[in-house]
Amino acid sequence: MYKIFIYIFLFTVISVKSFADQSDKRLNYLFNKLIITENQQEIIKVTNQIWNIWHEIDDPKITRDFETGVQMMNLGYLPRAIDYFNKVIVYRPNFAEAWNKRATAHFMMGNFDLSMQDISQTLQLEPRHFGALDGMGLIFIYFNQPEKAIEIYDKMLEIFPYSIDTKMKKEKILSSTTKST
Repeated sequence: MYKIFIYIFLFTVISVKSFADQSDKRLNYLFNKLIITENQQEIIKVTNQIWNIWHEIDDPKITRDFETGVQMMNLGYLPRAIDYFNKVIVYRPNFAEAWNKRATAHFMMGNFDLSMQDISQTLQLEPRHFGALDGMGLIFIYFNQPEKAIEIYDKMLEIFPYSIDTKMKKEKILSSTTKST
């Protein structure tokens, strides 16, 4: 009987997805890897691994609400997506990716002030959140604040200094500001 209990316990522990998000110990290794990685394919691979960790949740109901919010957002049902992200945030206020996804939905609706508030909360929880930083950069570009956008892309280059995509975004802003002066 004792062995059965141990097997059930081990099965439960192994099969339950743990809550990772921005507090996961694997992230430091991956972010350190991004600092030294020059290969663009490897940068993409590592950033995808980070995104996967940021999406991990240990509660099936919260997972369901979060994933439904993402689906609603992808289908263009933005107010409904925000409702689902609101539910997740109420139950898991330290879940940075819920704040980031809600910021994205607000951005898509043109609610830039609300998006910026959620981005700020995301960055408070996970200062290395390159997705939130990129969103903030886009908002600064939209409001014709290229200097602030460049600062954001400089922060992103601290996270992955060899990212050609990020360097190109920064260069595009720099070239557009020199043309307009």
